[in-house]
Amino acid sequence: MFGRKNSDFEQIVREHRASVTAFARSHVGNPTAVDDIVQETFIRVWRYLPSYRNEGSFEGWIIRICRNVAKDFVRKNPEQSEVTDIFEAPAHNIDARSDVVAAINQLSNDHRQVVTLCLVLGYSYEEAADILEVPVGTVRSRISRARETLQEKLADEYYPHTKIG
Repeated sequence: MFGRKNSDFEQIVREHRASVTAFARSHVGNPTAVDDIVQETFIRVWRYLPSYRNEGSFEGWIIRICRNVAKDFVRKNPEQSEVTDIFEAPAHNIDARSDVVAAINQLSNDHRQVVTLCLVLGYSYEEAADILEVPVGTVRSRISRARETLQEKLADEYYPHTKIG
């Protein structure tokens, strides 16, 4: 798959940086902390590349490493766990998008992670379950609860006099 040349490392970073960055943002909000997590993720990817067994997707393996790095970082720096924005700065100033991002950022860590993996990055529930090391049913449940929470938050914002459900 990949050798151990610098060009291989650069290709891995180029192809997977956006996904790793988005997932890191689902754990911490400080841009410097996100950069540290992303950097450490790719250092570990490079270090453990020879042990990659070609099981599941390569990006899933990288995201799983990112999850472990982020968990370690938050455990050591709990004050950094507040999330401010899991997305890049918007290219267009769209208020609705800002409200959706704000609502996602208010989700619990577990819900924010599955939303990031499944709804933002496009992973299947099975892939997300593998990355998070939880049963597929747990991913389905978290997605369902996250969607309900998002509907409630956005309904309150746009339709304050309407009750959902």
